[in-house]
Amino acid sequence: MPNLSRRLLWPLAILLLVVGRSALASGELYYLGQPIPDIQRAWTSEDYQKLIDALQALDKTQANALPRRSGEFTGPIYQRMVSEDNFRPQMNIYAPLELRQNEAREVLFKLKELMRLYFDFRAAMQPYGAEALGLMSYSLREQAILFNLTVEFWMTLAQSEQRNPVRLKGMQEAKAAASMLTSSALDYLGLTAQFERQDLVLYSAELSKQMPELFVHLPGEVRGQMLARVQQFAEQHPYPEVRGNMHDLLPVLQNIQADVQRQLAAPVKGAAAPPTLDLSAPKE
Repeated sequence: MPNLSRRLLWPLAILLLVVGRSALASGELYYLGQPIPDIQRAWTSEDYQKLIDALQALDKTQANALPRRSGEFTGPIYQRMVSEDNFRPQMNIYAPLELRQNEAREVLFKLKELMRLYFDFRAAMQPYGAEALGLMSYSLREQAILFNLTVEFWMTLAQSEQRNPVRLKGMQEAKAAASMLTSSALDYLGLTAQFERQDLVLYSAELSKQMPELFVHLPGEVRGQMLARVQQFAEQHPYPEVRGNMHDLLPVLQNIQADVQRQLAAPVKGAAAPPTLDLSAPKE
C-alpha cells in the first residue's frame, strides 16, 4: 500500500467526517479515525468530553493534528468548539436552573481541558496560538454565564440560607475562580513572544467584548487590579491595535466600577433610617 503524505491525509480526514454518519450504523462522525460529536448541533459537556478523548488520542500519535481555527478542513470542528449555539441550552429559562448551572460548570471544566491540549507551556512559539486564544476568550464567556446562573440561583435562596457558611464559601470560591480566569486572560496579552501579532490583536478585540460581563461579578479589590492592568496595556502594549482595543475597554470597565460602587454606597431599601443627631438646646 503506498504511503499517504500528510497533505493527502486532510482530504481523507474530512471525507471520514462527512460520510461517517451514513456509512456507520452507529451514526458517529470520525476525525482521523477517532469518533467525535456531531458538529451540526449544539454541544453538551458530554460532547466536549468525547472530543477531548479523541484529541488526546491523536495528540499522542500525530503531530500538528488538532483542529485549526481557520483550517480548510478542520475549521468547522473548531468553530463548533467555540460556537455561541452551545450556550443556548444553558440559557433556556424553561429548563431547571440547577441543571443549567451544573452543565455550565461542566462545560467550563471541559474547556480548561481543551486549553491544556492547545497550549504548550514549553514552546517558545505557540503551535496553536490562535486556537488557544480563541478558547480562552470563549471560556470567559462561559464563566460569565456560569456566574450569572450562580447569582440567579443565589437569589432564589432565603436570606437565612444565603448567610449559611457553606453557601457563602461556595460564592467566594466562584468569585475566586472568575478572578483567576480573568487574570490569566490578561496575562496572555503580554505574551508577545509566544503568539503571533495578528492572533493577539484579534484576541484583544474579543477580550474587550467578553470582559465587561464577567468584570461586574469580580470582588472589588480584583476589579481595581484589572482596571490597572487594562490601563497599563492601553498605554504600554507594544502593538497599537491592542492598545486601541484596551483603550476602548477601559471606560466601559470604569463605568461598571463606578456603578457598582454607587450601588454599594446606596442605603438598603426597607432598612430603617439611622437616627438623626439632635443638637437643639435642652428644654428647661
